[in-house]
This record gives sequence, C-alpha cells and structure tokens, in this order.
Amino acid sequence: MAKRKEFDKDTAMLTTAVVADMLEITPDRLRTYDTEKLIITHRVKTGQVQKRLYSQNDVEWLQCLRILLKDHKMSISSIKILLQILYINQKAKMPNNAIGEVLAEMLKNPNFKSVVRKF
Repeated sequence: MAKRKEFDKDTAMLTTAVVADMLEITPDRLRTYDTEKLIITHRVKTGQVQKRLYSQNDVEWLQCLRILLKDHKMSISSIKILLQILYINQKAKMPNNAIGEVLAEMLKNPNFKSVVRKF
C-alpha cells in the first residue's frame, strides 16, 4: 500500500488563478495584494516564468482581507496601519463586532507576523 503524503495548511499548492476563483476576484487583484505586501506569496520558477503559489493559510488570510476591504469598505492603507498597531500590541482587546472577529482570526493566522514585518 502506498503511503499518502499529508499536506499541512502551510504547503503552497494553489495557483493565482485557482485562488482568484475561490475568492471571486481577479488575478490582478491578487497581484496587487502581493505588490502592496498584504500577502507574501511563495514563488516557483517554471522555465522562464515565476509563478505565485498559495497555501490554505494564505487563502484564509486573503478571505479576511477581502472581508475588511469589501464588506467593511476599509482601504489597503488603513488595513496596514491597523495590522501594525495590532503587531505592536497583540494583547489588545478586539472590538466586539464583525471587524473584531476578522482581526482576531488574522492574529491567529501564521501570515500575520511575516506580513506585518514586510510593511
């Protein structure tokens, strides 16, 4: 019997097109998040081209970003500032509302520290 390889939530396997489809956004929007340093993509060189790959943790992080951007009408710059404040004071009490719930999820995500350090 062949042993099945287990993939954890940090294994980058999903392409830009797949993640864009999952989040119902364009691949350009994902590239914008990468350019703005809101996500740190894993890069794989295939021939002459470098591809971005995403893990399940990345997708969960992006879902939280989308909620803040789309549902709560926050700007990229305001999200960056908010994440920097949370990075400085990670024990801060979150507001008891939908934004607080999203921020609490983002704090738990492994991407939190690595992304904020890149701002």
